Amino acid sequence: MAPRPSESADPADSGKGEDSVGTAFWGLAKALGRGSVRTARRLRRWNERDGAGASGLAALVETHALQSAGDATITVALAGSLFFSVPSGEARSRVALYLLITMAPFAVVAPVLGPLLDRFRHGRRTALAVTMIARAILALTIGHAIGHVKHTSIAEALTLYPAALGVLVSGKAYNIARSAAVPRLVPEGMTLVHANSRMTLVGVIVPGIAGSIAVAVVKTLGHDTELFLGAVFYVMAAVVAARLPRGADGGADVPSERPTHGGLVRLGQMGAPVRAALQTAAAFKWLAGFLLLFGAFVVRVHPIGGLSPNVCLAELAVGIGVGNVIGVVLGSRVAQAAGTRLSVVLLGVTVAVCGYAASAFGVLSVFALATVSSAAAAVAKLALDSTIQRTIAEDVRTSTFARSETTLQLSWVVGGGIGIVLPTRPGIGFAIAAVVMGAALAAALGFRPRRSSGPSTAASPPTGNS
Repeated sequence: MAPRPSESADPADSGKGEDSVGTAFWGLAKALGRGSVRTARRLRRWNERDGAGASGLAALVETHALQSAGDATITVALAGSLFFSVPSGEARSRVALYLLITMAPFAVVAPVLGPLLDRFRHGRRTALAVTMIARAILALTIGHAIGHVKHTSIAEALTLYPAALGVLVSGKAYNIARSAAVPRLVPEGMTLVHANSRMTLVGVIVPGIAGSIAVAVVKTLGHDTELFLGAVFYVMAAVVAARLPRGADGGADVPSERPTHGGLVRLGQMGAPVRAALQTAAAFKWLAGFLLLFGAFVVRVHPIGGLSPNVCLAELAVGIGVGNVIGVVLGSRVAQAAGTRLSVVLLGVTVAVCGYAASAFGVLSVFALATVSSAAAAVAKLALDSTIQRTIAEDVRTSTFARSETTLQLSWVVGGGIGIVLPTRPGIGFAIAAVVMGAALAAALGFRPRRSSGPSTAASPPTGNS
């Protein structure tokens, strides 16, 4: 009698099958590990080339990459809590409350940061590390607020929003101190624009990767674990920042001839090149806030091309990300030309694309607007940073960065606020964006509203018949 298959089967065969699966899995894991190591080595070599490793710029870039990853985790957590988890109408009120509670007070807090950091610019490495540790603690606080506090306006106002404000202030303090430290670490043969471009490129790519990982962690392990991961990123960044070369700290005290007001540089005291670059960058920051919030609400209510709202939001995010990368690459080549010609070109192209989106709302026009506007904004920001670093004395450089960052932040808030209150009608919203950017273009071309009094009027006294 022939043996049954079950009786004739060798138990070792099933073991061999399991061993083969396990071997394949570990082989794949090893291959991925080796690929990751090779990629990390190549990235490190890229980061350290052109003398950046010896000067300390590479270490500052690594610090920026780690803190950008931490910021991405907080952004994912707040976006999920304020926007994606609630209906469109409630999301509008939550985002408006977020702008009011976290962004508006920054207009008062931020001007204090510049003079404070100017007084302690010999400890910039310590200042950078402190901003990381503060955000690590606040990330854990946000994780607790999202995961354990009942979602009511009062509870969020007492826990989530103050923590978010603290993250914002700490992040801006980091940006101010980092921007002021970059000129101290630029190696010979590298321009400020190229150094800023390398920093910005890392700040664009890393958040995209870290944000994707954060989304996966949230779905599988929850907000607590995700924000704990963000806190780890911040702590690692603090360690790298504390170990920066001493050259990152300020040099000898050299009194500046530029007047200040209470230690803070006024807008009118920045010089014409800085004011022109700031004016252009502020216009694009306004558009960035408007496009992010108005565009997000529009595609939720009016999906593009019959696509789902999530796919439309993904398209908007991809367009912004692609534009940032393009802007950084172009900015390293053209941002040295910070002036009227650069501003006119950037603003003119953006006005045209805004008009295109207003007249033909669709997949192509929205993607084009997101890409072009973010690319132009990246170039304008690189031009502004390099102009400040090149023309402003070191003893008031951080104050100047604080003033510029405050102006840009308020521009973003105004743009986002207008985007929230406008009706979700694409033609109206993007037409308003075209008008605002057109006004910025006119200002860049030198058009100013006529004043009621001029030299000739002042020279001739009024007559008795008037």
